[in-house]
Amino acid sequence: CRKKEQQLREEKERELRKMQEVLDQQKKAEKEAQEEKTNNQNDDNNGDDEEDDLLDDFFSEVEKATEKPKPTKKSEPDEEATNRIKTQLNDLGTSQSQIDRLLQVNYEWKNLNPFYVLDIPHTIDDDSIISARYRALSLLVHPDKCLDDPVRAKTAFEQVRKAMNQMNDVDKRKHVRALIEEGMKQGKRAWKEECGKSSSENEAGLVQAQSKATMKIFAEIEQKRREIERRKRKFEQRERAQEDDEKKKETDERRFQKEWKEGERVDNRVGNWRDFQVGGKKKRTS
Repeated sequence: CRKKEQQLREEKERELRKMQEVLDQQKKAEKEAQEEKTNNQNDDNNGDDEEDDLLDDFFSEVEKATEKPKPTKKSEPDEEATNRIKTQLNDLGTSQSQIDRLLQVNYEWKNLNPFYVLDIPHTIDDDSIISARYRALSLLVHPDKCLDDPVRAKTAFEQVRKAMNQMNDVDKRKHVRALIEEGMKQGKRAWKEECGKSSSENEAGLVQAQSKATMKIFAEIEQKRREIERRKRKFEQRERAQEDDEKKKETDERRFQKEWKEGERVDNRVGNWRDFQVGGKKKRTS
């Protein structure tokens, strides 16, 4: 009996364990199913968020593309430059007066001084002022602006542009300023020697004397430059002439040699023919 009871208890325990294992498996399966469901919901939410972000980016780009650009205001430096040019235009006067000034008698010599061309004191070294003066003067004498006298306006415009090219070179500008200072010193000395004690009462004469001395210095330098250019051209022409003479001599020598050789061959052929004739006559007579 005891054995049967023990067997029954063992069978019941085995059944209980099996039932417990089945319950545990069911719980585990339910738990996994719940986790999978939760993960799917999160993925769906993330997908919706990504789609929302893409839509937001798309609409923001459309708004940027359709947005009208706001009008930009002129910066203060641009306004200052414009005002500076207007001031220079008021100071320069009319187009006709500037063309007449730039193309007066002996203008090629007077316009050697770029400060004179731009009509500004030589003491000015501010690039902004020099640039504004150049632009204002260019506007006045530009051929497209002076339809009544385009030919003279073009010449005047070229004089202004040439002067500005010198002013853009810092070294040339310093050299020009030094020449003007020397001309003012020489003019002042000449003015004092000419006027004597009454020199202090004639300021206009001082300005004229200094201007004359300055123009003389520029003219002397230009004359030297032209003389150097003339000598250089003459030297180059002489060299080219010598080269042409040498080439001509070589050509004549080749032509002479060619003609001499052709003449020598002809003489040889004639001589051979004569010898042949003489030899043939001797044979007949013999």
